[in-house]
Amino acid sequence: MIWRRLRIPGDISLANLHHIIQAAYGWDDDHLHQFHIYGKDYGLSYVGGIAFADNAREIFLDNFDFDVGDKFTYEYNFFVHHLVDIRIENIQEKSSTTSVDCTKGNGIPGVSKHDEVEPTLNLLRALVNMDETTTVSDIRTLVDALNAVRFNRHHINQCLQAEIIK
Repeated sequence: MIWRRLRIPGDISLANLHHIIQAAYGWDDDHLHQFHIYGKDYGLSYVGGIAFADNAREIFLDNFDFDVGDKFTYEYNFFVHHLVDIRIENIQEKSSTTSVDCTKGNGIPGVSKHDEVEPTLNLLRALVNMDETTTVSDIRTLVDALNAVRFNRHHINQCLQAEIIK
């Protein structure tokens, strides 16, 4: 099963939540998407794409008055049909923090455990055979290849922070 556990402040708009989910799953925001919350669809309207009655940039998680255990869905890429079930696990009192972070997770969409073998072996070979000509860039390239096929919470949190700074 592919999943993420994210800590997200309630003052995040649905538009920003879309970008957070994109970063958390390593997607490129190349396809249409929608949220389905309490029987209504929300998303960003695009010319030639689907339209929504509400502006997702002006709808915030706090607007829904979620309770612990409430669920809604996020659908991405209507051809492949990536469906993310979102469950409210905890609600904390408002705090001054606006950070978003991934606390746990598993898997990368479209990748199997078999796909991890070659990048892992390539990285291990490079580490074992390192010498004075090996550069940080050489190793970074291999680490990036491994991060593309294996869940790495630290890497996902870097992507989330980069998304928030945008």
